[in-house]
Amino acid sequence: MSLRASLQAIGSDTARLERVISAAEPEASITVLLGELGNGKAFLAEQAAGALAERIGIPTEVIILPQPPRPASGVVSVFAAAAPTVFMEAMDDDPAHEDLLQDPAALAAILRDSLEQAAGGRALVLVAPNIDAYPARDIQILDALVQQRRLRIIATATTLSGAAGRIGGGARAHSISIGPIDIEEAATYLCALLGVEQIEQETLRRWYAVSGGNSYALAAQALASDQAGALRRSRGTAWVASGDDAVPGEFATVLAGSCTEEEWEALELIAQAEPILEPALLRSLDAACLSTLFERNLVKSIPRPGVGVSLMTGHSLLGASLRARISPLRRLQLNDQIFQVLDDARGTDDPRHTPDLLLRLVVFGIEGGRKLPASWLWAAFELVVRGGDPRLVLSLAMAIAGHADAEPQQAGTAVLLGNRIARTIGDIGSLRASLDLMRGLLDEPARAAGLSDMLRVGLQLAIIRQRVWDDDPVEEILAAHAALAEGLPEDEALAEQVRSSLVVVLAYTGRLREAAEKGPDPVPSGDLKTEWLRSPARAVVSLILEQRGEISAAIASAENARKLSQLGSRARPENVDFQGFCWLLGYWVGGSAEAARQVLSELEQGASATTHAETYYSGLVEAGAVLLAVQEGRWRDAAQSAERLLDRLSRHDSYGIAPLIQAALALALAVLGERDAAVLAIRAAELPKRGIGQALAGHRRLLTLRARQWLREGDVLSEAERLAEWAGSEGLALIELQAVHAIAFETRAAPPELVARARQLADAVDPPLGLALFSHIDRIAVGVAVGEGPKESEDPEVRLLAELGVWLPLPPAPGLTSREREVVLLAALGHSSKFIAERLHISVRTVETHLSNAFGKLSLDNRDDLRRWAGRERMRTL
Repeated sequence: MSLRASLQAIGSDTARLERVISAAEPEASITVLLGELGNGKAFLAEQAAGALAERIGIPTEVIILPQPPRPASGVVSVFAAAAPTVFMEAMDDDPAHEDLLQDPAALAAILRDSLEQAAGGRALVLVAPNIDAYPARDIQILDALVQQRRLRIIATATTLSGAAGRIGGGARAHSISIGPIDIEEAATYLCALLGVEQIEQETLRRWYAVSGGNSYALAAQALASDQAGALRRSRGTAWVASGDDAVPGEFATVLAGSCTEEEWEALELIAQAEPILEPALLRSLDAACLSTLFERNLVKSIPRPGVGVSLMTGHSLLGASLRARISPLRRLQLNDQIFQVLDDARGTDDPRHTPDLLLRLVVFGIEGGRKLPASWLWAAFELVVRGGDPRLVLSLAMAIAGHADAEPQQAGTAVLLGNRIARTIGDIGSLRASLDLMRGLLDEPARAAGLSDMLRVGLQLAIIRQRVWDDDPVEEILAAHAALAEGLPEDEALAEQVRSSLVVVLAYTGRLREAAEKGPDPVPSGDLKTEWLRSPARAVVSLILEQRGEISAAIASAENARKLSQLGSRARPENVDFQGFCWLLGYWVGGSAEAARQVLSELEQGASATTHAETYYSGLVEAGAVLLAVQEGRWRDAAQSAERLLDRLSRHDSYGIAPLIQAALALALAVLGERDAAVLAIRAAELPKRGIGQALAGHRRLLTLRARQWLREGDVLSEAERLAEWAGSEGLALIELQAVHAIAFETRAAPPELVARARQLADAVDPPLGLALFSHIDRIAVGVAVGEGPKESEDPEVRLLAELGVWLPLPPAPGLTSREREVVLLAALGHSSKFIAERLHISVRTVETHLSNAFGKLSLDNRDDLRRWAGRERMRTL
């Protein structure tokens, strides 16, 4: 379906449409809709014209005039299409017709008669798009038609100037400004366009920002992403993963399709070089073309305080659309052309003294295939290394690393950073190229001798760690670390660097006890440089501490390491963001939902404030959102967020986090009653994959165990026993305690030795989680000892565990919908309808409706019955 057809399928905002219809209703009226190009005003005009027939109650003929012709198109007039015989007669050899072309009023009268005859007595509504771009004679004809008071006209324009202004400013004229739609209208508009219930918030914010609320731009962006296969739909929600938005090339054609060849070429250059501030580039543009582009709002000038005025395309999406349409050869030509203009203008000046000029020369020089001085590249690299676009930094890093004249220390520093960025953003080609450059640098004795010891070891460790992701045998990777350590000079900083890398490798391959044993001293060093080197190890050790139940220590370690990593001229953003994730995990594990939510908000703000944050590419923020939704019992949100994140991670997972998210998805789906999908997620979570999924293996296995409890899938008891044994061997007290709790819950038995082990484990776990788990185990033991079944007195422990993120399964209830299951689970714990509504982001009335439906399906009368049913029936299923 074309963009135009899609727009016609969904319609315009009701309030706007009504305003236009009301203005156009009086006979002999002219209504002019004003607004920027592509904001949907032309379609709104057509809709209003069509709706007028019903409003005025008489048969109506709507005539839509074509777009204004291009100067070189050979088309005589927009009116020629509406009444071609009039213009054919005006251009023939009959002397009686010679003056028609010179008399707009006479042409207008003939046109009106011709149109009325074609209408067969029906009322006439004329839709005239973009009248501010009409040729002079067409404006005169339209003005004459307006004066004849015989038809309604609905016109559109970007601005009312010159002759077009006279038409829109008459006594019978109404000018209506059609501004951008707000973000709520954008959501409604996109949902109708894409046929979904909602647009994922991050996708909506992204599209709204790039479109500026321009409805045509919104539709173009959405449809381009859909046609490119980037748009995903699930559970009534549509989204596109960050960075996967397709750029709609059709948008440029619609907005600038009537440009001459010279105007189009000027637009391409502006789009490629924007924002243009340099006088030399501005002078290279044809003044006549530029004036025309300004008149049509295809380009604009933006004042920049302290800098001057910059030239840009008239809409951000227009610039992107133009760049998307440029062929590789044309792009190379434009980049080379821009570089040449800037280079000629600088004369003999050294661009390193002018940072802005230097960056422009380097960017366009690299893209234009120029061989640039190594000194330029290094100077530009230092300008952007701490906050530039990662793709630009990567491009510079690889250019320096491969430059024959680059100093060894510069080449090593650049390629090490390039390797990390390539992994972060998923550029596998650059990742492999960086590894080859590293090996080449280290293998060449003369150049290797120019590296500092710290940098040389850093390059060697990067090559070794790549073997983790290549699934090389763990013992070989550990042996490589040992060999490197043995050959080090006597330098504690170098030893710390290797030790930190070793801890990460051990954790990412699932050897958690060893990783913890080799971790850094819990007490921070007085040397900031040492703490920077320890930073990666502290991050993964905090994850192990969380699984041990040393939650406060884990939170403090991650938060402190994050603060220290933010200091210094060479701060490592990837450490900062990963430590933020570890900080969030600490609160999640401890059941502190409010604190976890605050940390998540901080991470989200950091990721959205700059596209250069590690979390923008890694999925760490989204992972935190999934886990928080699980903790709070927002199961539909958890499932939707997990599915979106897994779709993105299927293409690139720099941290190996997918198995953990699969486990969270499995539990969410199990709670929602989606058995088949939950089983598939469990299997996916159990596939071996190195990274965070292994470093957090205890939580991953716990989530899948709980999913099995909800599904009654397989031998849950045996799985719980295996988890307890594994956690004990790895020294993970919290994981073992939760496995012991699952054993007690599944068997409804807690013999003295199990209670004693639970007490021992609970003493090692920070409150309140350890105490809550032990209390419930003890409650089970007491009930068994006195021969009692489950009683309502158990409810407080069950509710407390749920508040801490441990959700005990409901009895089987296959007749309930997924939303009803969410509501019933919270209501069975004694939560009010208001609480449930706020938690699930629905109305109180909706909660009551779901509860009423659930009561009927379960043959219950009220909430008290529901609580008793949950406790009694849950036990019957064990």
